[in-house]
Amino acid sequence: METYYFYAKTYTSHKLRIIVPKEVYPAFHKVQTIWCGVRSNEIEVMTHQKDEDTLYLSSQLKDELKLPDLSTLSCSVEGANIWLQPLLGIFTAGFTDNQEAPIGERTAIFEAMSITGQSYGFDTVVFGYQHVNLEDETINGYVFHNGVWERKTYPFPYVIYDRIPNRKIEHHPLVIRMRKQLQSRTIWFNSGFFNKWKVYDRLKRTYQVSHLLPQTTLHPSPERVLEMLQQEKKLYIKPIHGSKGTGIKRCRLREETGEIECQYYEGEKLVHQRYQDGQNMINQQFPNGLFGYIVQPEIELKTKRSTPMDYRVHTNKNEKNEWVVTAICTKFAGKGSLTTHVRRGGSLHTLEELFDDRESQQVYTKLERCALEISQVLDRTLKGPLGEIGFDFGIDQEGQVWMFEANSKPGYALYDHPTFKREQNVILSYPYRYAKYLYQKRITQHKDRRPIT
Repeated sequence: METYYFYAKTYTSHKLRIIVPKEVYPAFHKVQTIWCGVRSNEIEVMTHQKDEDTLYLSSQLKDELKLPDLSTLSCSVEGANIWLQPLLGIFTAGFTDNQEAPIGERTAIFEAMSITGQSYGFDTVVFGYQHVNLEDETINGYVFHNGVWERKTYPFPYVIYDRIPNRKIEHHPLVIRMRKQLQSRTIWFNSGFFNKWKVYDRLKRTYQVSHLLPQTTLHPSPERVLEMLQQEKKLYIKPIHGSKGTGIKRCRLREETGEIECQYYEGEKLVHQRYQDGQNMINQQFPNGLFGYIVQPEIELKTKRSTPMDYRVHTNKNEKNEWVVTAICTKFAGKGSLTTHVRRGGSLHTLEELFDDRESQQVYTKLERCALEISQVLDRTLKGPLGEIGFDFGIDQEGQVWMFEANSKPGYALYDHPTFKREQNVILSYPYRYAKYLYQKRITQHKDRRPIT
């Protein structure tokens, strides 16, 4: 698929036609169908000799495609098909009335994504359920052009990247309804948060990666929790629908006193509770029972500077539909913190900051291999296209790698680190690379079919 960039001008005509510069006409002369988002039309292609970088669209074609006013546009050409201004839709929530920061604290990351997308020939429209017109099949969302955010109306994008920020919003009835409506017309990737147990179950059934998983029990009985506590001494109890450390409880049996210490967060405050009786701990901490939880033994992680550390690994699909590792960083828990999450006081470091060249490469290679193997398994076994995954790995005292969690909506905290900030544009390019693959796949599937109008 070859991509061309033009200045765009509209002329009055009832023909469904584009007029391209003579110099590029050989690449366009076979074109019969033009696509914009989910809309397409049969068209006629003509040529002009006025200049080398302007494409003219008939007013009728612009109206049929519901194309917004654009001073520049990109065209991706593949045989008899042309994609006019490939568009990536980002479905999210948390919009504000602040014109300079319409998506709140995440505005900066979406700005960076939009700029990166432009270099790949994509426009980016950021939108929520409230910005969709189902009857007209258009989205009046936010686009970042020439350094400012503005509202523009586009036809439904063919590819939508799900970045709903949390599970509570994901379960909002209007979000559920809109996702269902749009998914019947478009292709989504990373739709929905992962269920921890489903991920564990799929991986445990796959012998290539099952050894990377800690022992895990779903919906444990109180007796099972207390039995594991006697055996392992240290446990994590996690909600299967939790994210970003929410709802996690760490339980430790202090052998010298027989007490059970339970740590968890109430808001941003870390709470410590001690119990003489295990059943009392269960009753108080889980008054509604343990259904919906998993329990895992705490792994004795390798330490640095006397502090346990784990690793965040990001994998992404590229334009060839292949998984690649795009970032690996080390995470330290904050002083007294229950988890290594940055918002809980954790800190991020590159491998090079903590290890010499030889050990850094060994750790990278080990984590890369595990992350790619698991990504491929989840891609095969979970429903819906996957374009990225964020993993939390640990390495124990013997050098064994353990996968603690896989996230379909990896956070952006790693860009707080200067090294990853410098690499941000490369990492953020992958949603567009994967979207390009999905566009190419659609062209292949539809090249011999009549266009949808």
